[in-house]
This record gives sequence, C-alpha cells and structure tokens, in this order.
Amino acid sequence: MESGLQKRIKNYLENTGFSVASLERKAGLKTNVVRNILRGQSKRPTGETLQAIAKVMECTVQDLLEGKTSPIKEDIGIFPHESPMVQFPDTLSEVLQSVLKVNKDKDYKFTVHQTLRIVEEIYSYTIKKDPPKIDIDFVEWFVQRVAR
Repeated sequence: MESGLQKRIKNYLENTGFSVASLERKAGLKTNVVRNILRGQSKRPTGETLQAIAKVMECTVQDLLEGKTSPIKEDIGIFPHESPMVQFPDTLSEVLQSVLKVNKDKDYKFTVHQTLRIVEEIYSYTIKKDPPKIDIDFVEWFVQRVAR
C-alpha cells in the first residue's frame, strides 16, 4: 500500500516533470534514495533525507509527511489564479519569447504546460503596468524561482 509520503513525492514529480534522479540530485541525495522510498523499500527515511526532499519541494518536513504543499509548487509550481483575457497580443508574444529565451539561456527543463503557466503569470503581472512593459529582471527571477 502506498504511503502519503510516496503519493506526495510522486505527485510532485508529475507536476514538475522532474525525474526521480533529478529530485535526488537537486536534494543532494545518493542515487536510489528517493527511488527506494517510492518503491517502499525505505519505510523510515532519515530526517536529513526528508529535509533535503522538503527543501527541493519547498515545503516543511511536516508538510511533506502530513500532505500539505507549498503554494509555490502547487499546480506545477505556480500560484493559481483566474486567467486573464488577452488584451495585448503583442505583449503576450513578447512575454512568451522572453520566457523561452530565459529557459534556453539557463537550460531549464519545463513541460509545455508549465511554460504556458509561467507565461500566463508573467503576462498577468506585465499588463498591470501602464503601459504594459516586460520587466526582464522579473521574468528571470520568476522563471528561476519556479525552476528551483
């Protein structure tokens, strides 16, 4: 029977598109540590292991064990909100190009769905300015924050 910890790790991997190996690397864990948790071979991971996994997932160990998740990683790592209407198509296009450039320059790996959600968030932020203007520093910061 699958534990809550296993479910939360699997859900995180599915939502972020990360592999088990990439989670282990980001957490600084040895190969197969997370895989053994997911297979049920490690029923009582150490506190250090749980802290490392929780840090990558941006939640506390208690949240990891009890089923709460950080809002920054909820819904593929982006804050949920109502989707805006496309009022400024050229701005939307510029946002998309900026996000794709940052992804390419930093070699981030996002799914199409994740990328579109990032674009949506940045577009929502950008159109609040008068006139709407892309803040490349914000784009880089936001994409980096989601990539963690």
